[in-house]
Amino acid sequence: ALTNVYFDTAASPFLYRPAVYRQVAEVVGAEKILFGSDYPLLRQSRLIEEIRSQDLEPEVAAKILGDNPRRLLGMGQ
Repeated sequence: ALTNVYFDTAASPFLYRPAVYRQVAEVVGAEKILFGSDYPLLRQSRLIEEIRSQDLEPEVAAKILGDNPRRLLGMGQ
């Protein structure tokens, strides 16, 4: 049912605890998480720092922070 559903990180600090990135990656896969921001409400650097502070596998963080949208949009690596 969630084949075409992606989760974004926008407003995550206001809605969830930082562990949400790992939890969503475990439930639906890291390839389904897209970096999104609510700039200027939140600085992009705040969200990037939060994601990087979660001790995620480097591949998971890379997917969230850029690989996933590039793949989804057909932009290559």
